[in-house]
Amino acid sequence: MKKLVVMLPLCALAGGLLLTGCSKSKNAATTAGNNRNGTGTTATSGASDKPVDMKIKWTVGRKYPMRIELTQSTTTEVPDQPQPVVQEMNLSQGFDISALKELENGGRQLELKFETETMNVSQGGTTKVSFDSLQSPAQDANNPVAPVLRAMIGARIQYFTDANGKVERMEGVNELAQRVAATGNPQAQASFQQMFSEDTLKRYGSFADSLPGHTVNIGDTWPFQEDVSTSIGVLTVDVKYTFKNWEQHGDRQCAHVDAAGDISTKTISTANGMVVEIKKGTITGEFWFDPVLGMIVEANNNQDLALKITTRQQTMSTQFNQKVRMALVDMP
Repeated sequence: MKKLVVMLPLCALAGGLLLTGCSKSKNAATTAGNNRNGTGTTATSGASDKPVDMKIKWTVGRKYPMRIELTQSTTTEVPDQPQPVVQEMNLSQGFDISALKELENGGRQLELKFETETMNVSQGGTTKVSFDSLQSPAQDANNPVAPVLRAMIGARIQYFTDANGKVERMEGVNELAQRVAATGNPQAQASFQQMFSEDTLKRYGSFADSLPGHTVNIGDTWPFQEDVSTSIGVLTVDVKYTFKNWEQHGDRQCAHVDAAGDISTKTISTANGMVVEIKKGTITGEFWFDPVLGMIVEANNNQDLALKITTRQQTMSTQFNQKVRMALVDMP
């Protein structure tokens, strides 16, 4: 069971997919009503039927401070054990994305810098992994993920987008891998490859992928289908976004978008020494887009998965739940 403590949280990082997705929009048959939701935002009747140009607009010279908070829980039924194994994981990341310059194609050169990292993994109520980048490195001893997370602090990755904000290429991924390799810890290198593949890192700059890229009206929907490479294999994601209504989100008037879909296993990888298959997976969530800023200012998503995990010794069933919140912070 020790490997589950490491593997399940890491594969989940590549599964925080609600911020990705783009296709053509189409008019839905019904129009969403205005209401108050559980996040404390309130619908604004004054903009109830106003269309919105839903495109990412990175402003050159501006820094966008972000924070991601991830909470994950798994309950695993293990043969010959009377009680299931319950694991919980909490991870948070602080990072900045700066728009450095406009490119000849009308896109932007962006730079991401990792600022803070925290992680806590517990199993059966006992802490197995704990890390806080603000604490002394002396506390990292015998922590398998500490070298990875510590090496990320201060690391920079650059994204080069097209005119619609889609990431066309990246720089800095190899340099980040070299920072991890410089720790001299083979386990840290393996953990890095599981946690932060190039595909996963690309998603940090791929805000435009969840947007239709043109003007939409309340009730409009747009689908997203993609095959995503993760440490447990290739996953197929199928999500539909719906422009529900306008809401006052904090001090911003935002377009409120809902998302719902499925996630399934397309191909299986045995690189982790086990086979993990999604028997049933659902994704739900929402985000708020500020058209004045041209940016998603908050996004929440929830994943519920029923997993079948097969090792050389046994087959287990796991109920997996993950909640991810991304928010823009301290932005005037």
